[in-house]
Formats: sequence, C-alpha cells, structure tokens
Amino acid sequence: MSTIDLIILGSLYQSPKSAYELQKQIKDRHLARWVKIGSYTVYKKVIQYEKKGFVLSETKKNGNMPEKTVYTLTSSGKTKFLELMSEFSAGETRIFLDFNAVIVNMSLLDDTDFKECMNNIKNSICKTKNQIQEQMSMQKEMTLLGQMILEQQYMLLETLEKWEKIFEQKINGEDEKHD
Repeated sequence: MSTIDLIILGSLYQSPKSAYELQKQIKDRHLARWVKIGSYTVYKKVIQYEKKGFVLSETKKNGNMPEKTVYTLTSSGKTKFLELMSEFSAGETRIFLDFNAVIVNMSLLDDTDFKECMNNIKNSICKTKNQIQEQMSMQKEMTLLGQMILEQQYMLLETLEKWEKIFEQKINGEDEKHD
C-alpha cells in the first residue's frame, strides 16, 4: 500500500466521509502538493477498500441534495491504518524531488537549454518556498501537526536553495561537459 492509502484511511479513521469530502480535505490540507493524488484516485481507492473490507459504504440522501455515498472505516480498515502508520514511520526516509529526473539528464542539453533548466529549478524552489511562507502566515487556523509539516517543508526548501547555489557554482566552474 502507498502513502495515498495512509492519507485516505487516516481521514476515514477521523470520521466517515464521502469520496468528495475526502478529496476536499486533501485539497484543504494541501496534501496534493507532496503526494500525487487526484479525485479519480480517491474514488478508485474507496471502491478498492470496500472490496477488501476496509470500509463500508452507505448511500445517504439529505433533503433535495443528490445522494452521496459515505464511507466508514471497519475494524479491519482501522487495523490496516495502524499497520501502515507503523510501517511508514519505521521505513526509510525517501525524498524524491521531481527535478532530480531533470538533473540526471542535463548533460544531454546544450548550454542554452541547460541554463534554462537551471533557472526553472531555481525559480521553482523560490516560488514553492514563497507559497509555503504564505501558508505559514495562516498557521493560527492550522493544527499543530499541520504547522510542523509546513515548517519542515520550509526548512527543506531553504536547504534546497543553498544546494542549488552550490550546484550552480560548481557547474559554472567547469569548462567542459555538465556531468
């Protein structure tokens, strides 16, 4: 199972929700920034969980509103959630940055494209850092755990800024190939 499973099962561990409410909570918590998860994935996952016995579904109608299916975690689902919490907290800390796939291929680029990619990476780090800084200004509305995740991400971005400067200095100091 994946991080996505842990996020969805954790949300259902808090309280029963529809797939739409799950997706909204993921969006509100800005989790899609760090884990690739879309609305289709959420719908697909809750259906899989029901087949595995992790959730029970109940279709509800409230007044004139359209029907919605609400998912409730079963005892088996709670056990799976706790297993995933233990597994992920004890597992290897992996940090995969999408731009690392760009870096390993930069030696294939001419100087102009190479510089463009470097500027894109630099700008992306700066932009993301600024976005997180804006979110941190709204910390009063967040849980302590949410605040701590934002602080962690901000610190990582500060480190990436330092790394990018060192990388750029080393690259600029080389006359030949960029590898």
